[in-house]
Amino acid sequence: MSVLQRKELEESPLADLHAIASEIGIERYRALRQAELVKAILAAQGGEAAADEEASDEETSDDEASDDRPQTSEAEPDKEPEPDKEPESREEPSGDPVSGVLDVLPNGSGFLRAAEGDDVYISPAQIRRCELRAGDEVAGPSRPARRNERHPSLVRVETVNGRDAEPPEERPLFGDLTPVYPTDRLTGPAALDAVPFGKGSRVAVGGGPGAGATRLLRELVAAVAGKHSDVSIAVVLVGARPEELTEWSRDSDVSVTGGSFDRSGEAQAQAAELAVERAKRVAERGGDALVVVDSLESLPSGVARRVFGAARNIEDGGSLTVVAATGMAWEPQRQASTRVSLDPPAEDGTPQVSASRSATLRADLLK
Repeated sequence: MSVLQRKELEESPLADLHAIASEIGIERYRALRQAELVKAILAAQGGEAAADEEASDEETSDDEASDDRPQTSEAEPDKEPEPDKEPESREEPSGDPVSGVLDVLPNGSGFLRAAEGDDVYISPAQIRRCELRAGDEVAGPSRPARRNERHPSLVRVETVNGRDAEPPEERPLFGDLTPVYPTDRLTGPAALDAVPFGKGSRVAVGGGPGAGATRLLRELVAAVAGKHSDVSIAVVLVGARPEELTEWSRDSDVSVTGGSFDRSGEAQAQAAELAVERAKRVAERGGDALVVVDSLESLPSGVARRVFGAARNIEDGGSLTVVAATGMAWEPQRQASTRVSLDPPAEDGTPQVSASRSATLRADLLK
């Protein structure tokens, strides 16, 4: 565990200090005021010798007054309320092991979004210490929510993306990697034989209502999953019909998030952005990821740009491919590296790709 400095500890919320104290084994830490807790943490980890006793004593009264201010979940709904201050034993009771994809909130804390069960709170201190990023797959033991908490909490981070959490893995930032045109072709459905796409492509599938975009996307996912087992695939449904959600879930073994149009727009936008963040973590570590969005036009414009714009083939690295139904929107068609325009479907419902209005940039590079 890296040594935390006095200034960083003094600026941390009391709940974060409790999490740190629990991890390093400070007894009866919940009975301590904030200034006392900072001193105890510094002494336990040897970060600063004796912690400047006189200066610390002068600050104690101010810190104690600050601690006495009420902290309620209504004031900051995304922040865990202050835990009980009753003394407790050295060991935190641990619940079952949990894992999930990390969603980082603006205040620095986060939640592990689990496929099943409750979301699990993770403190800013844990996120900083393990250098976690949104989209990381995190696992570790949890403890149940206490009486004044809404969520269970992660006791400690054990693994990140399948590896030991500490020391943190050295990895590049996705935004610093160099994007290049796709060169490795992906196998798609027969309807797209004349419109190739590859690892790192931005594929916009446009057409009017009933043109068969959803059916084409399902066929594309099946084709890629069947031929490219190395590609991590996620499907995000945004504003879909409830029946389409059932079809996706039954016809595919890949991860399906988001939902039908009766869910809140905010929840569906969050699902789309988290799926892309997860794909970025795969790509920056040298892997290949595919995110399929049905449909992009149902997202707020800013979110849609971020989701679609994340696709890229990384020079000497991995790739992030985004394939999205775009409806009649023109801008994604302009931004795409592969543009698929649909004509009215055949009598049996088979999607019909317009040869004259569909194209791939630098198709000559795809092999």
